[in-house]
Amino acid sequence: MKPLSMSMLLLLAVPLPAPAQNVGGARAGNPFARFFGEWTLKGDRFQQVWDGKTVETLSIPGHHTRCAAVNTDRSVLCVVNTPDLKGHILWTYDDARKQVHHLSHFGQARTGSGTGQLNDRSDLHLTLHFQDEPEGSYRIYDYQWVSNDEYAMMSRQFDRHGKPTGNWYGGSFVRTSTVP
Repeated sequence: MKPLSMSMLLLLAVPLPAPAQNVGGARAGNPFARFFGEWTLKGDRFQQVWDGKTVETLSIPGHHTRCAAVNTDRSVLCVVNTPDLKGHILWTYDDARKQVHHLSHFGQARTGSGTGQLNDRSDLHLTLHFQDEPEGSYRIYDYQWVSNDEYAMMSRQFDRHGKPTGNWYGGSFVRTSTVP
């Protein structure tokens, strides 16, 4: 494979033109429009269980997620920045199958992929596999809307036999602004 030329690198660095928008900065017809905007953890509070029993409540000030349309009508890219962990999530929607496709990467080795569904309220239910978790295990993610500017996210882990491990994490997210 040939290395990229300087002109190709510059082309890759140039931002794409902004997509057409409607009221509230959301692209017309995008099934993820409700997620568009900038988000932070409600009260900087996040909870997790990694040993199957001990609930840890973390304070994560400075959490920032920006979700915006990419350059298609059926996708969203969310870029996540926290003081300790950075990453991104790409969701695309398959109209023919009524299915959401998920691809994410956080930190050095937390790559996730899977599929799910959106309901008529834009609540999202996903089944995901992560490279840094036990072979055959998976997580069920639920994003449920509390209001127009708040959603709760919960991730529960299951072993290769579909049995809950007791490990989970989640929090509530509030919109800080819409994406222009």
